[in-house]
Amino acid sequence: MENTFNLTDAIKQSLNELFSNLFSSVDNNIYSLLDKLAFINTSIIDEPSINKLLGDNISNGILLICNSLILGFILYYAINYLFSHLIYNHIQRPAQFIFKCIIYITLMNSSLWICKEIINIISIITDLIKTLGHTAFNTDISFLNLIDKTNSILYLSSTDFNIISFDGIIKSFSSFGFINLLFTYSLRYIMVQVFILISPFAFLCLIADNSEWFFKVWLKNFISLLLVQILISIVLCLAFSLNFDGSSNLSKLLFIGIIFTLTKTNTYMKDIFGSISTDISTGISSVKNLSI
Repeated sequence: MENTFNLTDAIKQSLNELFSNLFSSVDNNIYSLLDKLAFINTSIIDEPSINKLLGDNISNGILLICNSLILGFILYYAINYLFSHLIYNHIQRPAQFIFKCIIYITLMNSSLWICKEIINIISIITDLIKTLGHTAFNTDISFLNLIDKTNSILYLSSTDFNIISFDGIIKSFSSFGFINLLFTYSLRYIMVQVFILISPFAFLCLIADNSEWFFKVWLKNFISLLLVQILISIVLCLAFSLNFDGSSNLSKLLFIGIIFTLTKTNTYMKDIFGSISTDISTGISSVKNLSI
């Protein structure tokens, strides 16, 4: 009987040390990336992969493809204009089409700059909210500080940690919640890059009335992805405004609620704008839902 108890204690201690080391390693090495992934700024434009794929002028990259497609739009308009005289169908005048081409081709070749300015505006608004939070609560509004606050509420060490205790369960929920945030915000980061790369096609599609829907879808989803970080900064400000007490179970549950809210920010933004979702828990199929 004594050997059974010793074996049970040994297994329990091993599990506690395993999860304690796992959570400590994740806390120290991975969570610092959350701030970069969640709060996107203009540095995403300066990444070499974006510039190489998009192209730095009209003679290479995606810009070369888009400028080559201009001839196809012109031929499409010419054919429609010819048949409009045969079937008496209303179509825009050549002067209007030429004017649209000049405007939208210029925007197409300046799409990288436009995306950069949109990102910059959202980033400035996000920084303003974080600055207000810093002024009000005298602490930096960031995930790194939130992790430190987590560990101050749920003390984690190999000797005190108990996976089957209430604190251990709360700590497990918070850690896996932050890991979910890493995957979710990583997907969002990549999707923002994808929308930057297809921005020339979006502006090019404005030339023809039948294809301008693509620009509307692109713009709505691109801005929606960026606006997520404004909601994130507001939730983080709320997290630092609450007076958490490590000895209070209610405080611990509220803290888990904050983390759960952060994991659902993409879903909330999707529900508001009807745009793309990068919530990992909703499945990869949701990423394909680019409804107008």
